[in-house]
Amino acid sequence: MAVKIINKNLASRDFVTRFLPREREILRELHHPHIIQFHRMFDYQDSVFVIMELAEKGDMLDYIRQHRNLPEEQVRRYFHQLVTAVQYLHEMQIAHRDLKCENILLTQDDNVKLTDFGFSRRCVDPTTGRRVLSETYCGSAAYAAPEVLQGTPYNPKMYDVWSLGCILFIMITGTMPFDDSNVKKMIQVQLQRRIKIPSGVTCTTRCEELIRHILEPDVTRRATVNQVLHHSWLQDVD
Repeated sequence: MAVKIINKNLASRDFVTRFLPREREILRELHHPHIIQFHRMFDYQDSVFVIMELAEKGDMLDYIRQHRNLPEEQVRRYFHQLVTAVQYLHEMQIAHRDLKCENILLTQDDNVKLTDFGFSRRCVDPTTGRRVLSETYCGSAAYAAPEVLQGTPYNPKMYDVWSLGCILFIMITGTMPFDDSNVKKMIQVQLQRRIKIPSGVTCTTRCEELIRHILEPDVTRRATVNQVLHHSWLQDVD
């Protein structure tokens, strides 16, 4: 088991009163081989304790820092597992909204486990069944889609897809797709589709094609999670 401890005095009031109860509710519903298994959440004094499945090998960001860019076959396997987890969420009308390498864990048997649902939310109104756009800025700027950075109401599922593209780029290259030190400039780079695979990095044409389809600034042309899962590059996964 692993235990995440949240100090309510250090967390924002909005997180404690709004996001944490939502996370607790959503975690109870999730059962997927590539989503960390939630066991129990309870309050004790000024802290919240979240008891969950242990992922022995730590998070994907640390793994990439240790190994740099990963072999494409290994990336394909990890990414396929991650996309199946996100597809499962989207089919349940749940968006994660904070997909990043730090929130992808690896087990002892080298499988992916998605974690940290603090910013997750439902994508439809439970009373009307209508799709609900998000307006809250969530997640990390480095993984954020241009529509989120620009502060416009956004489709949270398509935000998840953009973040998947950033994760795939990082796993393949060992580098970030965009420099988030200047967000205003980064938005322009995103909108101009200036995505460059670093020299010396081996990346097949199909993989690069998938990255570009995911990191598409026009939401109407961006791949959905189902299109990602059925892309030809992911059909060869073992």
